[in-house]
Amino acid sequence: MSLTGPRFLLVDDHALFRMGLSLMLTERWPHAMLTQAGTWAQALAHLQAQAVDLVLLDIHLPDGHGLADLPVLRELAPQARVLLMSSDADPAQIAQARDVGIDGFVPKSAQAADIVAAVQAVLRGEQAYAALSYAALGGHGGHGGPGSVTSPGWAPDGVLQVQEAGVAFSDLQLALLRHLGKGTPNKAIARQMGMSESAVRAEVSWITEWLQATSRREAYERAVERGLIVP
Repeated sequence: MSLTGPRFLLVDDHALFRMGLSLMLTERWPHAMLTQAGTWAQALAHLQAQAVDLVLLDIHLPDGHGLADLPVLRELAPQARVLLMSSDADPAQIAQARDVGIDGFVPKSAQAADIVAAVQAVLRGEQAYAALSYAALGGHGGHGGPGSVTSPGWAPDGVLQVQEAGVAFSDLQLALLRHLGKGTPNKAIARQMGMSESAVRAEVSWITEWLQATSRREAYERAVERGLIVP
């Protein structure tokens, strides 16, 4: 690990999500070296030029797949740890991730505290796999989504824990969504909820990404349409 801080590589094709994740990581590790890549090719080019401590990797990329193409990453950066992040909580893919040696998995809907805890564990050399709901582990054959993942939590021993099925968003995230519906600015949300403004921005970015919305208002409207919150 770098003497100044961990070296992170964020690999995701959604710029909004990368921005939110970057804000969260730099708040916790202000001296970290952080690089973003929107494609698999960009990620590999960076790994050829610069060593990293942790790759935060999306499963699906425009020009590659985080699981199928992992051997190439390992060849370029054998010492780097890998934390998989995805809005798709498919138990089969998560089990495959463990089998091929990925160090952890966190859904994109996770709270900032859950992501930080998982990153800390992986940097310590541990595994950190999100705790999935019973519904997600029950072999229903479909991909995860709202209603199939609990407010994640994570398992430091790498075990996919079985929990009661629940909504995909935590109470904090639901409260944020209500503020988005009112058009409340981030600074006001931070003050009212006792959060830092950067933490609010990160949470809003993750919520927007999970709901595949292009604006704060659209994220709120999609949450209402899916029955996640009552207007």
